[in-house]
Amino acid sequence: MVEIRGVHKSFGDLEVLRGIDLRTEPGSVTVILGPSGSGKSTLLRSINHLEPVSQGLISVDGEVIGYRREGDLLHELHEKEVLRQRTTIGMVFQSFNLFAHMTAVGNVAEAPRRALGMPRREAETRARELLALVGLSDKFDVYPRQLSGGQQQRVAIARALALRPKVLLFDEPTSALDPELVEEVLAVIRSLTRAGTTLVIVTHEISFARDVADTVVFMDQGRIVEQGPPAEVIDHPRHERTRSFLQRVATGEDGPSPASPAPAASTSTPFSPYHSPEDHS
Repeated sequence: MVEIRGVHKSFGDLEVLRGIDLRTEPGSVTVILGPSGSGKSTLLRSINHLEPVSQGLISVDGEVIGYRREGDLLHELHEKEVLRQRTTIGMVFQSFNLFAHMTAVGNVAEAPRRALGMPRREAETRARELLALVGLSDKFDVYPRQLSGGQQQRVAIARALALRPKVLLFDEPTSALDPELVEEVLAVIRSLTRAGTTLVIVTHEISFARDVADTVVFMDQGRIVEQGPPAEVIDHPRHERTRSFLQRVATGEDGPSPASPAPAASTSTPFSPYHSPEDHS
C-alpha cells in the first residue's frame, strides 16, 4: 500500500505539488493523467525519494519513505537507509537508462548483485527468467545498442522487477518510443496488472488507462482535481479541466492547462520535514 498525505514539493519559489493526498491499495493499478507540468512525474519521483518532499509524508507498507518520524517532525534518513527503501520500489523511466557496456542479462542482474548481495549465478538466472517474462528470451546476450526502443524498455521493466519490489512505478514508459513500438511495452505492463503487482503509472495512453486502471487520478497545477474508477474519470469526468484535457489528448494536443482557480487545498494536517544537525542525506 502506498499512502501520500499532504505532500508539497517546491523548487525554489516554484510550488510543483500543492497538497497531494492519495492512497493505493495492495495489488491495485493507479494511473495518473494530467497535462505537462501538472506535477505527475515529480509525484512519482517523490514516492521513492528521488525528490525529497517539502512538506507531508509518503509511506509504503506503513514505512515512511526518506524520513524518520518523531512526533510531528520528519528527520531525513542517511542515504544508505534510503537506498534500502528504494529496493522495495521499482521504477521505469521515460528513457531506458541501460548500461551500454552490459548485455540484457547483465543489466537486469546488476541491481540484485549490488543492492542485495545476490551471487552472480543466482542473479543471472533470475535475470533470464525476467527477460523471458517480458518476451526477450532470445535477447539474453544482446547489448542495448542492438535492441529496438521497445525491447530496451522491456529490459528496463525486467530490471525494475529484479529486486521483487512491493510497488512498481512507471513514468510515461512509452513516451520515448516510436508509435509502432508502444503496444509491445503496454502488453508487458498489462501482464503485470494480471499478476497482481501494485502499479502506479503516469501515462497519456487513455485507452490503456481505461483498460488496466482500478483508479484514475487527474492532476492539474500540482493538485489532484478528481480521482475514481475509469468509467467515472475518463468516460464521465465531473470537472471541466478533466474534460478539456481528455479532449486535447484525443486531438493530439498536450501542454500546460490554461490558468484557472485551483481546487480547494487538502484539509489533512501536513508534516514538515526537518533536518536535524546530526542528520545527513
